[in-house]
Amino acid sequence: MSWNEDNVARLRELWDQGLPTAQIGKLLGFTKNAVVGKAHRIGLERRPSPIRRTAVKPDRKKARSPVMPKLNFEIKKENNNEQLKTITTLQPKINNVFSKTKRRGCEWPEGHPDEIDFRFCDKERFEDKPYCLDHCAVAYVIPEKEEVVRKQVNKRI
Repeated sequence: MSWNEDNVARLRELWDQGLPTAQIGKLLGFTKNAVVGKAHRIGLERRPSPIRRTAVKPDRKKARSPVMPKLNFEIKKENNNEQLKTITTLQPKINNVFSKTKRRGCEWPEGHPDEIDFRFCDKERFEDKPYCLDHCAVAYVIPEKEEVVRKQVNKRI
């Protein structure tokens, strides 16, 4: 739909009534942006923004601190050195149970990693699997369809 004299006259009338641009657009069959653009082109009075602005702007000068704090680097250095000494001397040695060892056994975890008695099974591995035969039976479950087929094959044999 294009702008004709009737639409422009109706736009001027609705604009003077103070209707919102979106509502004017719906009444005339145009988009809000088309109404705003046409109003600008024909020189209608500008409207205040619907977004409310704060009347009082914050004073930036008050927000800044006029006094610079005094920094004493020497005291801070001494304090930091003392803290570092206490931290390094109080560090307990923790054995990493997840590190790789030369002898690779079953990697099935026993217990919770946060507990002191946490360990791995460490039995001999089954073929190329990371677990022993007992834990492979738990870890690797055969889907039901394959299990039925295997039972049928075993019955034939």
